[in-house]
Amino acid sequence: APGAHHPQVGGPGGGAGAHVRPEDPVARAWALMEEGRFKEVEALLQGEPSPEARFALGYALAFQGRHAEALALYRGLYEETGSHRAVHQVGMVLRMAGRLEEALAVFEEEARLLPPDPLARSTNLYERGYTWLLLGEEEASLAFLQASLTEAEASSDPLAQACAHRGLLEWHLRFGLTEEAQRHKEAAIRLFLEAGDRKGAEEVEGLA
Repeated sequence: APGAHHPQVGGPGGGAGAHVRPEDPVARAWALMEEGRFKEVEALLQGEPSPEARFALGYALAFQGRHAEALALYRGLYEETGSHRAVHQVGMVLRMAGRLEEALAVFEEEARLLPPDPLARSTNLYERGYTWLLLGEEEASLAFLQASLTEAEASSDPLAQACAHRGLLEWHLRFGLTEEAQRHKEAAIRLFLEAGDRKGAEEVEGLA
């Protein structure tokens, strides 16, 4: 899915897989998802009751195109936990399903729930900017993507910065200047590699 790479959907980037024992099924699930082995993730996590396991399971469902199941799971998690991360995932799945106006409304709802944390703000701004880009809105998408980069730089998180640069690369490929696109491409690749996300770097390589 284009634009799927951003913090808070992967393991440690969103806390779902951080600081866990190697034998923990959730940690194993995130490792399998890095390899695209979503069916195995589903088998591994089916019946696991923890919010962390269900969060990961929803991601595996979404990337198999099973958007309705993923939406139901994340909406249930939000009702139980009140977590803005669950709201974020509802928006992400709606975006993946092409329901862009609905996704935008959910990301705007999430923005009201965010803690005063630049990484969380960067992730939310990225999704809003990327969704506006998919809707073809030149000015709104640029404003949100630039704001995402500013917050990502404040967070010192290389993955968040890489995603913001990727979004700005895609914006410039559609609306902007070739020189600016190349600058954002180089920054995104460097930062994805710094974050240990080789797949993210390879996807950017293929964009232009």
